[in-house]
Amino acid sequence: MALETLTRACVRSVTPYFPGKPIAEVQRELGLKKVIKLASNENPLGPSPRALAALKRDALETHLYPEGASPLLRQALAKALGMSDSHVIVGNGSDEIIRLLCEAFLSPEDDVIASQYGFIRFKQQATLMGARVIEVPMADWRHDLETMGRTVSPRTKMVFVASPNNPTGTYNSEEEIEGLLKALPATTLLVLDEAYYQYAGDQDDYHRSVPDLVRRFPNLVVLRTFSKAYGLAGLRVGYGVGDAELIGWLDRIRMPFNVGLLSQRAAIEALKDQAWMKKGIRLNAKNREYLASQLRGLGFGVTDSAANFLFVKCAFPGRVLFKRLLKTGVIIRSLDEYGLTHHVRISVGTEAEIRMLLAGLKTSLNGTLTP
Repeated sequence: MALETLTRACVRSVTPYFPGKPIAEVQRELGLKKVIKLASNENPLGPSPRALAALKRDALETHLYPEGASPLLRQALAKALGMSDSHVIVGNGSDEIIRLLCEAFLSPEDDVIASQYGFIRFKQQATLMGARVIEVPMADWRHDLETMGRTVSPRTKMVFVASPNNPTGTYNSEEEIEGLLKALPATTLLVLDEAYYQYAGDQDDYHRSVPDLVRRFPNLVVLRTFSKAYGLAGLRVGYGVGDAELIGWLDRIRMPFNVGLLSQRAAIEALKDQAWMKKGIRLNAKNREYLASQLRGLGFGVTDSAANFLFVKCAFPGRVLFKRLLKTGVIIRSLDEYGLTHHVRISVGTEAEIRMLLAGLKTSLNGTLTP
């Protein structure tokens, strides 16, 4: 049966998203005992002890469905953000919020504006709804928000901006974000993805979008996650903050029980433990600076990053470096899916993981490993 003929045309045009290669898969394929993963921007410090205690404490309740709308987590987030809970929605990772936004607001006659090297899930999900995606070139690996604003037309329903951006690690200032918001008509939504915002908090000009900008601009929705700074990537908890009416439309189409019981409760405890989260931020800042200097010393180009990963330029195809490092037990992320064939993305790990990475790089660059 030719199932391809039954699928919607926009589905056939979507390229699947391939996450970073799992550790267990590399161990099986190459017979390696020691493998580290610096490909998915996970927090090497791990979750707060309070979150881990919640998982152990509530494990016996996993036969029960969770509360469908995550009310206690929404309330905790709202209190922390200085908003009411009607302005917050919780999702199965912020990926789900991206999907809900596209399903709720995009039609085939709509345009979406995104950056050329913005987070790839924006383009994928908008394309799945049949919308036309207009990609605006970056300027010095940063979103060109002025050009994005000028590109808006009556057909433009949504503009996507990730700051800090994945995979480049760059960010836009509050002045630039506010300038874009002022340039947008009320009928165009700005989706501001702040998955890595905690890591950029030491930048004086980084945007403080919640609660100020969200209150002033009802066409702004901000996306955040517990996967990065809070170390809960395996539990898949993200959230969106925006106008109450907008959040209500997303809630209408949200899947029942979209966030698991243990995930909700662990996220509440992680949110309470700001000291643990800030410890991870400090560790990242220290190790990011060290890793960047070491990579530059080896001849790689490294873009200044405000996130927990580095955007690295290679003198040879990034896919080659990815394959060579696999043989040393190190997983990084090649960026061919972005069309960045001579770049890789490397997550900032622990000191021990960085040492293992650097040893693998030196072996790879010495030519003792074949592609």
